[in-house]
Amino acid sequence: MTDRPSTVRALLEAELPNMYAFAYQVTGERTEAFRFARGLAEAVQKRDADELLAVENHQRELVGMMARQLEDSLGRKAEHSFERLDQILRSDITRPIDLNQAGMEDDPVKVHLMLWELKRTCLTSVLGCLPPGVRLSFVLTDRLGYSPKDAADLLGIKESAYRVRLTRARKRIEDYLTPRCYHVDRQNPCTCVGRLMIALDAGFVQHPPHTDDVPHEPYDHEGPRRDMGGLYQSLPDVKLTQAELASLIP
Repeated sequence: MTDRPSTVRALLEAELPNMYAFAYQVTGERTEAFRFARGLAEAVQKRDADELLAVENHQRELVGMMARQLEDSLGRKAEHSFERLDQILRSDITRPIDLNQAGMEDDPVKVHLMLWELKRTCLTSVLGCLPPGVRLSFVLTDRLGYSPKDAADLLGIKESAYRVRLTRARKRIEDYLTPRCYHVDRQNPCTCVGRLMIALDAGFVQHPPHTDDVPHEPYDHEGPRRDMGGLYQSLPDVKLTQAELASLIP
């Protein structure tokens, strides 16, 4: 059994990495995820320490704080669109990987890194085509595992309203990915290998700032997933470095 944190600092050290990963899943950007993680850390430190430490489930408490912060800050409009995503990645025929292209630096190791980064960036960008509240419902239930009732309680909304959001999220993601994505069906036309050079040219994907959150296994080692929740659960979480974590906790 994991020891309960005895100080707010210990609580933040244990949970901020998870909250950063959660914020990235909703925002799709590391810089934005870091900004929200900082906001959460500041909000936590304003809470009564004894009251916060006495909470039965610390992670649930912080997920609720982060979820409400995200919903309040992100508004109601999607940052991206499915049409724009198609224009960026699918307006050209597939191209073979070229190690001489900018961003690859004639380094075969980067193929592994960039395929993982493209998979994570692309699938997270699909979420970014949903309105934030709809997107948040998918992440809370199908990525983090909260029931609709529990997730609705975290957000302070009716369960019926939450279920409408969740149904909408699942349908839009499934409708978009099912006929396109190689990770859903190996017969689909959009493959990370075929799109990597296009994504690099468009600035859609960049080399990750560190490799701590890049798995050793190949990006497609698990095979196709037709269940959208399972597909997103298979993505590796982005991770804070120790220096980044330290900078969030005074």
